[in-house]
Amino acid sequence: MSPLEYDFIIVGGGTSGLVVAVRLTQNPNIRILVLEAGEDHSADPRVITPALWPSLLGTDFDWGYLSESQPGLNGKRVPLAQGRSSEESSAVNGQAFVAPSKFSVDAWAKFGNTGWDWEGFAPYFQASCTLTKPSPAACAHLGLDYIDEKSSAKFTGPIHASFAEEVNDPLPKAWVETFKRLGYPVSGDPFTGEAVGGYINSMNIHPVTKQRSYATNAYYDPVRTRNNLQVVTSALVEKILLEGHATEVLAKGVSYVKDGKKQTAIASKEVILAAGVFNTPKLLELSGIGSASLLESLKIPVVIDNGNVGENLQDHPNAGLSFEVADGVETIDGLARQDMAAIGAAMEAYTKTQSGPFASGGNFSGGFLPVLDFISPEGEKELQRLLQFQIHDNKPFSKYHTEFVDSLLHTATEGSGGFFSYPAQGNFIQEVDIQDIIGSSSPGNYLTICCMLLHPLSRGSSHINSSSPGTKMTIDPKYLSNPLDLEILARHVRYIGKIVSSEPLKSFLKPGGRRSHGAPKDLDNLEEVKEYVKKAVLSSWHPTSTCAMLPLEKGGVVNTKLLVYGTKNLRIVDASVIPLSTRGNCQTTVYAVAEKAADLIKYDHGIEV
Repeated sequence: MSPLEYDFIIVGGGTSGLVVAVRLTQNPNIRILVLEAGEDHSADPRVITPALWPSLLGTDFDWGYLSESQPGLNGKRVPLAQGRSSEESSAVNGQAFVAPSKFSVDAWAKFGNTGWDWEGFAPYFQASCTLTKPSPAACAHLGLDYIDEKSSAKFTGPIHASFAEEVNDPLPKAWVETFKRLGYPVSGDPFTGEAVGGYINSMNIHPVTKQRSYATNAYYDPVRTRNNLQVVTSALVEKILLEGHATEVLAKGVSYVKDGKKQTAIASKEVILAAGVFNTPKLLELSGIGSASLLESLKIPVVIDNGNVGENLQDHPNAGLSFEVADGVETIDGLARQDMAAIGAAMEAYTKTQSGPFASGGNFSGGFLPVLDFISPEGEKELQRLLQFQIHDNKPFSKYHTEFVDSLLHTATEGSGGFFSYPAQGNFIQEVDIQDIIGSSSPGNYLTICCMLLHPLSRGSSHINSSSPGTKMTIDPKYLSNPLDLEILARHVRYIGKIVSSEPLKSFLKPGGRRSHGAPKDLDNLEEVKEYVKKAVLSSWHPTSTCAMLPLEKGGVVNTKLLVYGTKNLRIVDASVIPLSTRGNCQTTVYAVAEKAADLIKYDHGIEV
């Protein structure tokens, strides 16, 4: 049987792949094949019920990756959850819908990516989602007066972003008020790209149905019956079929396995990779694009020698603390401990009135802060001292990355730490053997406050270690390998002590109450906090940058059109092209990248819709 031919073949049917497929097939003459390694789990209630996302971790919804031993974390290996389904990671995340930063997006352009500054990028962010405010009472309770009405009106895309319809829970209100009293109310609408301070963030949850809004039900389901769009699940792509060498390489199609049979599909226009930050560089390397020394060691013929493939891996390390709440303060610890009475009550509220804890992912109190220690004249001296101890390597992107982080740390209106809270105990220093930071076997009810290091200097890698497509990659994020990262993150975690000792949040915590396993006794002691951070750090599951959009000499894998260097028609549209770690979780940025990628592809091929 001869292979089937399509205009475009998209590898990966998740967050970015479905967006591009849906946008291109608006032209009925464009034929697209989407190949997804996972299964279609869109009918599973655990996917669409917001609070059930932790139950998907470690299952067949998850690739189940594990980092290499991390010297910066006392040798710990860190779970790296990544969605494995036709919905990919947009179906297994905690639904916090956090806006990207103008400061960092503008840096993309400064690196040499013309057309990728905030002005050129923001319209695609707006095209991906629709923002819906809750009732006036909920807006008042949650302090949503920061929302810029003119800006939010520009958001008209398929993904629905909403806010908790909450008027009774005192914790989110106390969160916002505490940041105000500390001098850091939110300074503006984060969706305009500029904001610091504490606020209530939106979630990718439909405002009416209270179901997860994600790539499948927002983009794909409304057009699932298009004759020119074919999505094949449980199809593992093993190789890109390449012709030519060095700078004139043509992607002819892909070979994949479906139901135990090897098959081939041909692309007349392009092969588009949307397989994610780990699987996209894996597929490039299996196909002969990557470091020549690595490929030759695995007896893979070298088609394009580019040692940047799989490098520049960035992720948000996070560490947090849990504090026992005062008697009578409600949390979701009962759900985390699988208490059947709590689960039953929550399910009844959700099915009858689309309310209660199941209607929310639980993670909607957040904020961005600079390192407050560095703002004073004395703090500036301390920052200058610490900057002397950075590790400088010879990697192509290091100089530019360091300059960006230095600039960020000197900018009081930009956050280097991303704070978030949720009403349950955390599992940072593994007390129970689960992959989620939520949950513990300890009794009591808790509020957990975490901080992510938003722009770590430590960069790692993800590479194949075998020529077999079924073998997992070697993933080494190198968390806290740059000593400045520990200094910055520890100071943010130390500030959590200031937050919980300030009113009104302090009144909702039990005086002298229990804390999470291994928590420091003295949160003012920076050295003690540093030791805790090294033991407690986990991934925020926000990896990016393994096929970075950068000039080739600066560490790039794709150009500004997202075409792989050396190829004529092999394009990447997922989180791996983002050159810098994002301000919050990366799904909002990925949706926008995919929207822009679709326009770039339409332009290059003269596709009208």
